[in-house]
Amino acid sequence: MIHNNPMKNYTELLLEIFEDINKIPRKSGNRGPITEYFTSWADKQGFSHREDHVQNLVIEIPGTDGYENSPTVVLQGHTDMVCEKIPESDHDFSKDPIVHLTQGDWLSADGTSLGADNGVALAMAMLCAGDSTIVHPPLELLFTTDEEVGLWGADEIKPDFIKGKILLNLDSEELGLFTIGCAGAVISHIDFPLVKGNVPSGSEAVILKIGGFRGGHSGGDIHKHRGNATAELVRGLDGLYKEIPFQISEIKGGSAMNAISRSAEVIITAPSDKIAEINSWWNSFGAVVVSENKTSEENTFAESHSTEMPTDAFSFNDTEDLIVKLRLVPHGVIHMNADLPDQLETSLNFGVIEMGEKGVRITTMQRGSVKSRLHEITDRIETMASLFGADYTLETFMDPWQPDTNSALVDKSLTLWKKMYKEDAQLEVTHGALECGVIGGICQGMDMISFGPDIENPHSPDERLRISSLGKSFDFLVELLASLK
Repeated sequence: MIHNNPMKNYTELLLEIFEDINKIPRKSGNRGPITEYFTSWADKQGFSHREDHVQNLVIEIPGTDGYENSPTVVLQGHTDMVCEKIPESDHDFSKDPIVHLTQGDWLSADGTSLGADNGVALAMAMLCAGDSTIVHPPLELLFTTDEEVGLWGADEIKPDFIKGKILLNLDSEELGLFTIGCAGAVISHIDFPLVKGNVPSGSEAVILKIGGFRGGHSGGDIHKHRGNATAELVRGLDGLYKEIPFQISEIKGGSAMNAISRSAEVIITAPSDKIAEINSWWNSFGAVVVSENKTSEENTFAESHSTEMPTDAFSFNDTEDLIVKLRLVPHGVIHMNADLPDQLETSLNFGVIEMGEKGVRITTMQRGSVKSRLHEITDRIETMASLFGADYTLETFMDPWQPDTNSALVDKSLTLWKKMYKEDAQLEVTHGALECGVIGGICQGMDMISFGPDIENPHSPDERLRISSLGKSFDFLVELLASLK
């Protein structure tokens, strides 16, 4: 039996809700405004809700007629988004709404990331709860915080925070692909203890930039041959220093540990009579990078120009030593999955380089579906820090979500998808870190699955949502809920 209301345009309603959500600033760490938005909505609907110490939120929805005594179903998504924008954009993520643009069957944003990861989950859950024509068991809408910076919100959940034992995670990004397991993830920091000193007289300053890379999600895109601007910057500095010694004053690259670096830059100082030679060398290096990446990247660039003279910089020796060490930081795929040949097993993202309290800090994110290999690559990073004489910090270690081959929920979902769309759904163990692994580890006995619409290029300004897939994904959710009586 099909329970969808054929007279109702669910897709249009979902897009309206999603656009309303995108009016609320929700960069990771900025929890207050979006949490208040949902609690106010719940109060207006007459739904009870509870909030924990990190503003994870559960909104309780009674079951509809005939479903009151059915097992509670948890609809789960995260409230934060990765905030990326093109260099020309003056968008302020602390206060400006995301501007939606529609072109054919695709929804994108105006020069910024769209936040469909994971705003569409929030919209889908709200519509299920708020539309009286949709039948469902008792629901718990679990909206977690700070997922994009290490699944921090999910990691703080207590075992009694949710009651339901069936969890539908709405954070997958390919229609008809059910996620039944995911990689674990580790965030590591290496701090190089460096102190700046005086810059010799007769020096000038140059800013060297490299950028225009597509970037993307370090879980879903790291195997797609996309360039890493931070790694390329370090490569260029290594080559340049061998020809013309210089001093580093400031360096930064990448914006998030789970996003592939799109741009990077450094301010250096050098003798005035070497500046023209530096500019020429950097332009030549840029041409090489553009040529190497022409198949997977369209807008790569490298540029150099004079800038204001800094008051201090690292010494020539410290600059050389730092560059040599940074060149050893790996990036990319470490292992493919031997059991699922087309899927990733282990990877490392050279995510961020920035000036830190102790000198220079780099942040890497390791992902792995095999826990022992995740430990191995993380141990390698720690060993590297030790050899560098640097300080190492392990910020987060999230275990993988191991697939349950006997899941009743997975079997029901596969059967229902085939009935609705006359084709088989596919199963995957994703290389992205989903909150299911964390939540399932804390709340034992959960039966879980993840699905969602088509979202391309999340964590980048190229992020876009296939509108027709949103409707199909939601129709499936409605039917799945109806089948859980």
